[in-house]
Amino acid sequence: MTDLAAYFSSLLLGPVMTILPFFGINFPNTASVDPETDVIRYQTVAKQIDQGGVLYGYVSVDGDLTALIQYLDSFLSGMKEYDKSVPEFDSKSLLKISGLDSISALGLSSVRVEDGFRNKVYLHTPEGRRGFLALFGNESQPFESLELAPLGADLVFQQDIKLKTFYDNVVMQTLGGGPLSGNIPPLGQQGLGVKMIAEGFMKQPLHPELTFTAEKLMADLDTQITVIVDLDTSERVDIPNTNGLEMPKSNGVMILNGLGWLAEELIKRLGPELAEAGRGNSEFKVLKEDNWIGIQLERKTLSKGERKELRELGWDTAMIAHHRPSGKLIASTSKQFAERLFAANKKLGLDPVFQKTMKDLPKKGTALSYVSPVFMSELREVIHKSIDLENPVDKENKRDDRFAAYSMLDLFLPEGAQGEGIVTTATEEGLLTISNAKYSHKSKILLSATAPLIIGASTFTALNTVNQMRPDLMTPTHIHE
Repeated sequence: MTDLAAYFSSLLLGPVMTILPFFGINFPNTASVDPETDVIRYQTVAKQIDQGGVLYGYVSVDGDLTALIQYLDSFLSGMKEYDKSVPEFDSKSLLKISGLDSISALGLSSVRVEDGFRNKVYLHTPEGRRGFLALFGNESQPFESLELAPLGADLVFQQDIKLKTFYDNVVMQTLGGGPLSGNIPPLGQQGLGVKMIAEGFMKQPLHPELTFTAEKLMADLDTQITVIVDLDTSERVDIPNTNGLEMPKSNGVMILNGLGWLAEELIKRLGPELAEAGRGNSEFKVLKEDNWIGIQLERKTLSKGERKELRELGWDTAMIAHHRPSGKLIASTSKQFAERLFAANKKLGLDPVFQKTMKDLPKKGTALSYVSPVFMSELREVIHKSIDLENPVDKENKRDDRFAAYSMLDLFLPEGAQGEGIVTTATEEGLLTISNAKYSHKSKILLSATAPLIIGASTFTALNTVNQMRPDLMTPTHIHE
């Protein structure tokens, strides 16, 4: 019975999924308040993106979301006539709070450059960004990560995160109303109740053994997160629990600005356990130096195998600590690598490979991502070997899975892929993301357009698999029965 159901599901799903892309949502018709405004909007967006490349696109969405929300309000009102339990929901206010209605247009482009494409995506928000859009920062600044990452680093990610702003201007207004919603609670009386609970929770300590409240933590959550990874390709180590996969020896850190004090609070919380470190009964020890205070792995308490594994990885001095001079919270695979970030040595900005990858990208912004060619190559190799391990060549029933996995790998991470750089920067009237990559936006659109073909191929594979498992199911007589 299960095989028969699988057969008919595969048989029916293919045609349905192939037809679906021809259907879509029809927004209620909206007319521009001023046609001249549309022209000005287009000209503004056009200045932010590149013409004459392999892709150039402009979409005006001014009023579309508002019209959709009006339709949703009408739908909910109609539902309430039939079901009185439908909750109060001020969708118009919620749209304002989310900030999505601040997007009036978007543009995208891709032009060829020396080693690939320069891709741009621009969100036009002439009246400013708020709500979800403000979560990731509104002010472009020089990238601090480039002053920390050592020369030769292979992965750098930096992102402004405005969680406090998001909480104040989105979460609390959604629950209880505020300036953006005209003091109307979008979620009704239920939202007001949740708001009161949330406000009470913020005043309480997060744990009986901690001295700070959620409110104190929230006060510092307009922060910046940075991740830095450095690979040493001259030395390879086994990836634990992977049955033979290897990777280059690596070091990495995650940094949160302004939250270093959390490490000291962590020591208070783990005080009794850390006190056992001196007697060999804890996996951690307290780290207290002029520049650092936190907790660090205690190798003496680990098994011989664990110590060997951590030593080979280079993570045997891993720590979570407060870097006192900067106030940063640092989680690092090794204390030595963390110290390199603040030492007077050559930094990533001077690296020729980095400079080539990030060529002509903005020097300021709200977010930065850099992936070196070495990182891309090593990642592809690890994935390729994992496919081989999961789908051995000598197993015939794994042939289709292996082919599909290789195809997806070549599509998204082709052999010889170059490094990639992405910068998001805030403009006067919008948010612009620029990237240097091996692929263009056109390839993404074409991939989306070929989704029905991919689904059709998957359906054929499913039918073929069922046929191999139960050939009798494919006979007209059996299907009729």
